[in-house]
Amino acid sequence: MIYLFLGDDLPAKDARIAEIKSKFFKNSQEALAFDLDNLDAKELGDDALKKAFLTLPVIAPHRLIILRQVHKLKSADIQVLIKFCQNPAKHCDVVLESTENTLKGDLKDLPLYAKGAVMARPEGPNVFDMTKLITAHRSGDALKMLDGFYRADVHPLQIMGALVWYWGKEGKAAGRERFERGLKSLEEADLNIKRSRLDPQYAVEKLVVELGLLLRR
Repeated sequence: MIYLFLGDDLPAKDARIAEIKSKFFKNSQEALAFDLDNLDAKELGDDALKKAFLTLPVIAPHRLIILRQVHKLKSADIQVLIKFCQNPAKHCDVVLESTENTLKGDLKDLPLYAKGAVMARPEGPNVFDMTKLITAHRSGDALKMLDGFYRADVHPLQIMGALVWYWGKEGKAAGRERFERGLKSLEEADLNIKRSRLDPQYAVEKLVVELGLLLRR
């Protein structure tokens, strides 16, 4: 399978990619280490993409290759990618990501070979606005904004993706102990959602409050 996720809604794309990864490697963290390639089109070495497509899985039944910023591929790598998409290998699945809403030039036909969507950030308040409220110790206002997202049918997992990014960037300022407690809260919320331990919306609400408390001095 080839997936293609376009647009500037990074949390939504990360949430979708996280779902794919969890399906691939749900039974083995060891497979996650051996059979996952995280590639960035800007930083690819010579023949790196070709080698990734040719590498066979070690533990998992299939390899998973994630290629970000596909719109920044060099000409030679574009040809490698198009050739692969026209005749994809059975031993690997590929996730292609780009902040562009449409692909141009030699990549314009890529959507013909892939399953995916354009994920654009909605107008008005977004999840990153909510994280600013958390940082400002305004958890009550953050929860009100969160309720608005739910009313707009934003899935809790999309919000989780943004909170993971946020805590990785801002949580360290709270100190090592609180940062690690925040990571545990994120992990617990993710498990509560995916294993149906709690209502998904409540699980995220609980997480927002916990992260806000951890940031208080």
